[in-house]
Amino acid sequence: MTLTLTLPPKLEALLRQRAESTGQDITSIALAVLAFGLSFDESDFFEALEGIQHGLDEFDRGQFSSLEEFIDRQNQKYGLSLEP
Repeated sequence: MTLTLTLPPKLEALLRQRAESTGQDITSIALAVLAFGLSFDESDFFEALEGIQHGLDEFDRGQFSSLEEFIDRQNQKYGLSLEP
């Protein structure tokens, strides 16, 4: 089946960047992303998208923490002893 999609410029740039960085062609990357996204059931898919968008919005506002801070919070929250 042939399908033509018009992507927003930022999304196309990300897709091309991923293809170049992994040495794969852009079609293979697009198919992998679509397959991954479609593997979720509807509620999980949209919850994941909302969580990702929330994280990106926080990052754009400069609201993020270091990996070490994240690991410390997870250790405290779940009684773990992970190290960075």
